[in-house]
Amino acid sequence: MLKIKLENSFKKDIERDKTSGKYTHEDFELLKSLIQKLGHRHPIETKHKRHPLKGSLKSLECLHVKGDWLLIFTLNEEFLTLVMLGKHTQVYKKF
Repeated sequence: MLKIKLENSFKKDIERDKTSGKYTHEDFELLKSLIQKLGHRHPIETKHKRHPLKGSLKSLECLHVKGDWLLIFTLNEEFLTLVMLGKHTQVYKKF
């Protein structure tokens, strides 16, 4: 399994989403499951629309946890780095 690194932006994003009341316990369990799959390099179901980003974000990947709830991350030989979490408007306004 890859080691997991959490960027400060991801830590802030997950705390925001936990306290927002918009997401259920099951939503966070799904997020946890997807992170575990990524960490073990297991395939992600196509419904989560995993894809590389473009432009200034081309070193990152994205997947749709649920609807418009996105997980932005990067993978290398040793680490799964969780960069951001949120809706399109929350994620892309940072860039």
